[in-house]
Amino acid sequence: MTDFEPVIFIFLSQEDVITTGMRMSEVIVCVERVFGEHAKKRVENPPKPGVHPIPSAFLHAMPAYLSELKVVGMKWVSSYPTNVQHRLPAVMGLLVLNDVETGKPLAIMDCRWITAVRTGAVSAVAAKYLAKKDAEVVGIVGAGVQGRYNLYALKEVLTDIKLVKYYDSYPNTLDQTIRQLKGQTPFEVVAVASAQEAIVGSDVIVTATGKLDQVIYFERWVKAGALVLPVHHRGWENQIIQKADKFITDDWAQLSNAARVVGGFDGPLPDPYAELGEIVIGKKPGRQSPEERIIDFNYGLAMEDIAIASEIYSKAKALGLGSKLTLMATDLC
Repeated sequence: MTDFEPVIFIFLSQEDVITTGMRMSEVIVCVERVFGEHAKKRVENPPKPGVHPIPSAFLHAMPAYLSELKVVGMKWVSSYPTNVQHRLPAVMGLLVLNDVETGKPLAIMDCRWITAVRTGAVSAVAAKYLAKKDAEVVGIVGAGVQGRYNLYALKEVLTDIKLVKYYDSYPNTLDQTIRQLKGQTPFEVVAVASAQEAIVGSDVIVTATGKLDQVIYFERWVKAGALVLPVHHRGWENQIIQKADKFITDDWAQLSNAARVVGGFDGPLPDPYAELGEIVIGKKPGRQSPEERIIDFNYGLAMEDIAIASEIYSKAKALGLGSKLTLMATDLC
């Protein structure tokens, strides 16, 4: 029997993760850097496999390795939109962070907060390069977790916002979000009566309504110069995707694979103008005209989660957060 050191890791609950105090501005910087790494081909981020235990729900395995940052891990995340019936959040999961040199687990942590902030941060990075510099009106369809966190992120990069319009098909969710944001922003946040009202006239449009079964958003609602950020599958008519002046995504291999294998898009995808990371590193220009209509369809990449988890892990160790758990204390007999 070989002598070896016990393998001990830390467990970080959602509350531990939040207590580390990582700010949205820090998350955005982290995500922007990761997109640069992606564009420089220094990231291993395979398309995420998934299983679907019940209709409309999924569990995804999301591994990633960032060679320059020396970070590796995997997120195992579920999305069950019907969980409200069970008084549970729609999104739950765990993230495992591993040691690059040995593969041993360093930490297992809740991934719900990380998923929320990184998705918002991706929208913020996109808006930094693709929105009009003087964007004043933001329209958000979906007032749940993603609807809120997208605004938390967007306000970090869009400094001229004057009005945010929210719509949600669940009045209680809409009212709760408006109350929660009241007094927290230097701009006006209002509830509107329809998705169309939220979208028409907006400079930046976020649709965060989860997977939809039919088209409910239309190209004619989107004004010249708008940036569209879908945080879901389907919902938008294919015309807006085909007629946009620039169609951008985070990772073309993943998005095209999802369109081919999983479905969920209303018609074929166009050829992409660029991946977002290519714009971040200056390989391709972002917005070139105040009249361009741009759609940035980000599928969600594990590299973002893993990089943020690494930051969380460092902060948690410095603060003494988390519970130590022993994976193994002795060799196999």
